[in-house]
Amino acid sequence: MAPAASPDSPEFIERDHASLSLEVAGDEAASRGDDREALSCWAESLGILSARARSADAARVVLKMAMTEESLGDVQDACVHYVQAADLYKLAGEKHHVPMCLNNLAMLRKLSGDLDDASVLLSRALDEASLCHGSSHGETALIATNLGAVLSESGDLLGAEQCHMQALGIREQLFGPTHPEVGLSLGHLGVLHQLRGDHEGARRFYRSALAILDEFPRLHEAERAILRENLDGL
Repeated sequence: MAPAASPDSPEFIERDHASLSLEVAGDEAASRGDDREALSCWAESLGILSARARSADAARVVLKMAMTEESLGDVQDACVHYVQAADLYKLAGEKHHVPMCLNNLAMLRKLSGDLDDASVLLSRALDEASLCHGSSHGETALIATNLGAVLSESGDLLGAEQCHMQALGIREQLFGPTHPEVGLSLGHLGVLHQLRGDHEGARRFYRSALAILDEFPRLHEAERAILRENLDGL
């Protein structure tokens, strides 16, 4: 039996060069708007990297595929590749990338109407983010916000409030009390109070949110319009 080829052998080096060339070709295709060509190149690159057990590089490529498929509306393929990216990043020991892979997967599940699966994935993502980044990190706040939105849509208003309060606390600690991200969290809390029928509490949160967001007129225009409409309707 012939001895196994060394990882530094010309054969393997050639494959590594080929995978990199295909990834770069995919990046260039994506930059000029040819997403299907990009996906084709990345898929070939991924095949080589998977055969070489290059987990971190494979995860990077498959995440590009997932994000592009999501933008194209290829939800099923994007979901498969977000799962694959999370698994590969874990295998590579790069767990700090896992939470957002799970977050993006969960939001696709939410858009598909599977709120239960979305909440499970976001709870897992929140746990992973807290472990990787700590309890006070922007990514942790974002995932907590998304989980709060899913729980609110599912009717779990108490769970949603806990998530939005967690996000608010993180954002105030990271950015201070007048940052637009703080305003968004206050707006989410206003919606929750309105859903509960606490119109006075909702007014307080809406006014606080708009007082912040109105200082940044070029940001979050759609969100400001919704909050103002909600306030005017109370």
